[in-house]
Amino acid sequence: MNYWELKLAVFVSDKVPEIVMGDPGRFRQVITNLVNNSVKFTLKGHIFVQVHLAEQKKDGDKNDTCLNGGSESIISSSAFHFKTLSGYETADSQNTWNTFKHIIADNGLYYESATKVVNDDLSRDVTVMVSVEDTGIGIPLKTQDRVFTPFMQADSSTSRKYGGTGIGLSISKCLVELMGGHISFISRPKIGSTFSFSVSFLRCEKHAVGDLKKSHSDDLPTSFKGLNAIIVDDKPVRAAVTGYHLKRLGIRAEVVSSIKRAAATLGKNGSVVSKKLDMILVEKDLWISEDVDLNLHFPDINQNGHMYKLPKMILLATNITNTEHEKAKAVGFSVIMKPLRASMLAACLQQLIGIGNKSRGKDMCNGSPSLRGLLCGMKILVVDDNRVNRRVAAGALKKFGAEVECAESGKAALALLQLPHNFDACFMDIQMPEMDGFEATRRIRELESIANEQQNGVLNCDGGTKRHMWHMPILAMTADVIHATLEKCLKCGMDGYVSKPFEEESLYEAVSKFFESKPNSDK
Repeated sequence: MNYWELKLAVFVSDKVPEIVMGDPGRFRQVITNLVNNSVKFTLKGHIFVQVHLAEQKKDGDKNDTCLNGGSESIISSSAFHFKTLSGYETADSQNTWNTFKHIIADNGLYYESATKVVNDDLSRDVTVMVSVEDTGIGIPLKTQDRVFTPFMQADSSTSRKYGGTGIGLSISKCLVELMGGHISFISRPKIGSTFSFSVSFLRCEKHAVGDLKKSHSDDLPTSFKGLNAIIVDDKPVRAAVTGYHLKRLGIRAEVVSSIKRAAATLGKNGSVVSKKLDMILVEKDLWISEDVDLNLHFPDINQNGHMYKLPKMILLATNITNTEHEKAKAVGFSVIMKPLRASMLAACLQQLIGIGNKSRGKDMCNGSPSLRGLLCGMKILVVDDNRVNRRVAAGALKKFGAEVECAESGKAALALLQLPHNFDACFMDIQMPEMDGFEATRRIRELESIANEQQNGVLNCDGGTKRHMWHMPILAMTADVIHATLEKCLKCGMDGYVSKPFEEESLYEAVSKFFESKPNSDK
């Protein structure tokens, strides 16, 4: 798959409490399953995750196009003019800027921790609604009534082309209902799908907040608070998402629709505006489409004989070629790649404008010495057809000092693991097209068995003792943590599993036990 055209974004309403009482494992699992499904079936456009309170969903006109499918012809160029995250048309015609702006209209200028929200109303439950919107292939009308049936996909060609068994949506429905919630979807062929679910949680009591772990917002640096930014973007939903991440860092942002308007905000006739501006963030596609001379629009500002330093110019890009990157650098842009996360954005801004929490960023990149030592120098193969999963797993393992290589299919993994190889362990997704993780593992074990028999034969002729030289630990990566699946993993020769969504600690704990008795010098 080519993900160059795919945009991924997350927006969480400020009205959602940051700390609630519920089942985080099930909640996280459902979101991961839905996002993984969207990534698998979406080549262009966007995947947009929204989290807000159920009462924030405005009751507009009922959507008449929920399941009508419309024409199954290829999307025309006019699809890029919709007021959505990417400009592509979406299945839920109500889930556009006109609805989204109501959710963000009453948000404050700065991101506030949920403690205030928690204390506002302790007597009521809170119902959280999550939607995962994509502009993928959609679901054919004739199969929409069976999407939550286990092992059911649109047709057999879907499984062959995209991989998977179709159990993810069934598991998601079960998990949502176990939490007392409800899940539904809207899908249109060749347009995309929007899956939504709602779950009620208990609000935290005042005394309980202090006993919980620090929230994610507490981990963000506070040194950006009070900075001012301009977001240059002609897509209002996308601009709002960028503003959301800036606001989490305490950065006040204004949105304009063109570079010319941004220049006008800086000042007129060479005069500086009264508000200090620290950065201008420009979307790459808008910069390319406008094709303007930045030096002409952003000259050095002179006021009363004093030269004023221009704001930091930042280009936001989902993808960028070497030529585009060089051109951007030549005109004064620094490039930040999407998708945006507040922690990642903070680290980038710290480097660009020289403020932020330096020590924490260093600790996050390096990991603790005791954890790094065990995996340091180990070579680990990550096999997954999902590019996002590969990047997450590889990034986590590298933090612990491991050398990581990735493969996007069972066939590619088998080619890398022809004996002799120098891999110490392998994380293997079990649901992949063409050759799944079960079959790949069986073939790897067959290769090892043949090599061990040959080696044992040589040793026996010399009067030696039998020993098995080849057995690389293979750990399944799966969202289907059910007894039958785990039994199948062990039966085909896997040594264990990690459940998706996986965290750094779970990956480390799963693989490190195989190396605890191996000093690094033996490698």
